[in-house]
Amino acid sequence: MTDKELKDMDETTSMDTTAAADTTDETTVDVNEAVDDVLLSDADELPFDVDFYDDADDADVATDVIDIDDDDRVGTVDNSNVVDDDTDDVDDETTGVDTTSSAPADGGADVVAANADHVNAMLSLATPRESTDDESSPDYIETPRSASSATTVSTHIDREVKVGDEDLNLLRAYPTLSLHDVTYRDRKTGRTPVEHLTCAFEAGTVSAILVPDGDDMARTAMVGLLSGLLMPESGHLMNRSAEYLSIEPLELRGHRIGLVPQRFAVRGDLSPLRNLVYAMDASNRNFLKPKPVLARELLLASGLDETLLDNRVDSLNEVDRRRVAIARAVCCEAEIVVLDEPLDGLEDGERDTIMELLRGIAHGDPKRCVVVVTQDAAVAESADQTVTL
Repeated sequence: MTDKELKDMDETTSMDTTAAADTTDETTVDVNEAVDDVLLSDADELPFDVDFYDDADDADVATDVIDIDDDDRVGTVDNSNVVDDDTDDVDDETTGVDTTSSAPADGGADVVAANADHVNAMLSLATPRESTDDESSPDYIETPRSASSATTVSTHIDREVKVGDEDLNLLRAYPTLSLHDVTYRDRKTGRTPVEHLTCAFEAGTVSAILVPDGDDMARTAMVGLLSGLLMPESGHLMNRSAEYLSIEPLELRGHRIGLVPQRFAVRGDLSPLRNLVYAMDASNRNFLKPKPVLARELLLASGLDETLLDNRVDSLNEVDRRRVAIARAVCCEAEIVVLDEPLDGLEDGERDTIMELLRGIAHGDPKRCVVVVTQDAAVAESADQTVTL
């Protein structure tokens, strides 16, 4: 390519660049004019005043920093302030901005009101108020979930569960021994000595079941039912939450229930120590201490003299024999101790001694209850609870 051709190409490129620049300027001017026309046409609808400055010096004034006092920092500041020609300071009267208005535009008032209501609601939760259970009363207040303190929760539970209602004793533990609508009928005679009996015996108490004087059938029936030797015709016998029929006989009569009958309560041919070890072996249980050691501790705690531990039981007096019988009934950690006329045939002083022993084994163990079946009203009166058959 010759030098002339190169020169012509440079001139052509320069002309194209100049033409493109002129076209861009013309386009920019056209766009600016169109914007001005739109602004001027909608000037009446704008929420603020617009001034157009022809002089560059006047336009520079609009870029000055606007200083507003702290007292005027309320409301919304509009960037399109109108500046006075004679001063660089902003005049609130000419800017058209209301600096004392606290209501924001574009629905801001609704947001502020909603926030205020929320704050007031939260503050009201911390304010103690008196309420009434009557929903029809104007003072009735429904406790909000978010205000659930320990007192509020307990009050709500008491109101819903109604503590004290016999049908809703949900929070109470099962009694150690209970009878629910128990009926027993003797098959030989057809008589029903126990009919629809319902009662409960709590741990840590000495209770008495008073049967009619001279009614030996009713007395023996009650002893047999409570000890698990007899089963009711209807109703339920319960050890805590377990029914007698659902417990293995060895577990029920060898561990959970201790029985002191009037006859054959102990073996007369054995010593007191051997009587207790004999019962422990029959229970098929494991013990934390050697059985002779536990037997010795129980006999001494029952008040038996240490010198009598190795004597035959049939050589002991009546009070000591009953001490051995009671110690044998509790040696397998029985929860229920049933006694058939434990004070029968004793003198007044001896009766008090045995009764005090029964209170000791009941009140000293929070898991054990003692039930005495008797026809003696005086014995029933000395118990913590009496059930009359």
